[in-house]
Amino acid sequence: MKRIMDRIEKDEEEMVHESMQNAYLLVTKQLTFNDLFEYNGCALPYHPKKKIDDAVFKELIDYFCMLEEYEKCGDLKKIKENKKYNKNFINL
Repeated sequence: MKRIMDRIEKDEEEMVHESMQNAYLLVTKQLTFNDLFEYNGCALPYHPKKKIDDAVFKELIDYFCMLEEYEKCGDLKKIKENKKYNKNFINL
């Protein structure tokens, strides 16, 4: 039973990581929503129609800081500071 629970936990961690990576790719305009959807099914940490607000940026930045991916943190901070986001993941 422990092995099954460990596997479920690992799968959940991988899914969270993939969704955060996808959000980063969309917000930084490295991929469009349609491109991402065709590429890997587009797992996202938020509903794609949800507005990308300061809380979303904070969570993305905190996640990548935790992973020590500081370049991504910097990219996200620049986007957050330079744009007033009134968009969601679909209409970037």
